[in-house]
Amino acid sequence: MKELTERQKKVLDFVLSYVDKHGYPPSVRDVARAFRITPRGAMIHLDALEKKGYITRGRRARSIRILNRSESVRLPVVGTIAAGTAIEAIENPTELVEVPISMVKSGFEHFLLKVKGDSMIEEHIIDGDYVVIRKQEFVENGNVAAVLIDNNETTLKKVYVEEDKIILQPANSKLKPIEIDSARVKIIGKIVGVIRIYE
Repeated sequence: MKELTERQKKVLDFVLSYVDKHGYPPSVRDVARAFRITPRGAMIHLDALEKKGYITRGRRARSIRILNRSESVRLPVVGTIAAGTAIEAIENPTELVEVPISMVKSGFEHFLLKVKGDSMIEEHIIDGDYVVIRKQEFVENGNVAAVLIDNNETTLKKVYVEEDKIILQPANSKLKPIEIDSARVKIIGKIVGVIRIYE
């Protein structure tokens, strides 16, 4: 591969970090905005990266694909989530963890939460695991999701939506489900993967 200019390196770094953060590539306009240049200027830099063998692009929007890169992305850990009683709301990103690219779906934002507690052990989610969350406001009944209660506490449970209430079902036969007024609960996202790091 041919060597990049300083500006081309910065554009490539931006594309890499954008994919790591969002799970999908930036558009030409995203690149233009980030560097305060015109879309045409962004296109020139992307053309150069493609000619030099660093990326490929299709005809659709957000079709940039990075070449010679491992099949993983780094996602931010944005806080701790209870697999037990609800705990503090999601915090600011604290670290980045590498996850398989197969866990992220194009067009969605993804992030990680660190699990605290044992209410989801029958779903093989244990204390200290990282759960990969796809940000979305709705899930199907029975999906495991991260939820926000009263705008200040988060928990990880199977979600069942009924007419005027939501049932948050633990995956631990020793624990009882939580029944709560649906107005008090906001779904943050659906769990799409679990990462366990052995020290």
